[in-house]
Amino acid sequence: MLDWYSENMVVGCGNPLQTDDGFGPAVVSELKKIALPENVKVLDAGLAGPHYLFTLMAQSEAPVRKMVIVDILDFGGEPGQITKVTPDFLPPGSYTDDHSWGLREPLRVLAERMEIIIIGCQPECIELSRISNEDESYEFWVTDTVKKAIPKAVRLVLDEIGVDYGHTISSQKTHLGGAAAETDGA
Repeated sequence: MLDWYSENMVVGCGNPLQTDDGFGPAVVSELKKIALPENVKVLDAGLAGPHYLFTLMAQSEAPVRKMVIVDILDFGGEPGQITKVTPDFLPPGSYTDDHSWGLREPLRVLAERMEIIIIGCQPECIELSRISNEDESYEFWVTDTVKKAIPKAVRLVLDEIGVDYGHTISSQKTHLGGAAAETDGA
């Protein structure tokens, strides 16, 4: 089982059938499109994260240094808003799975062995998706509000695992170095 783990783990959790609960798997899907260093493993844990993957990780001898969890998290924000927390900042009962099992304590135990960061997105809806599973135009059924948060979550994950993928060119002036020349007095 050691091949499941790496120095830096990114774990997407959630149920894609329950609309915004598919946020974690949707972010993982985008991360898998990027060439990442060998010391990074990206996993879609689905609903297995709390009960299978985290338990195995706690028992593993693999050298996991950092785990970044991507999931929905009801923190009272606006739908689609992203927050970054550690298990210590989760109030009791605030981070649960579909069966209302608290995940805070198992994560606090794991945090004694590794750094854990949770990138959470405020959901808009976690009801069973009403989109037909035969509609191939939808890869993930998250709401539009949460879908817009996926690129930001990808950037936050890359920052957390120390991957620099450059910056976005926002104008031709920036692309051609105009801003740099102007600040140098040219």
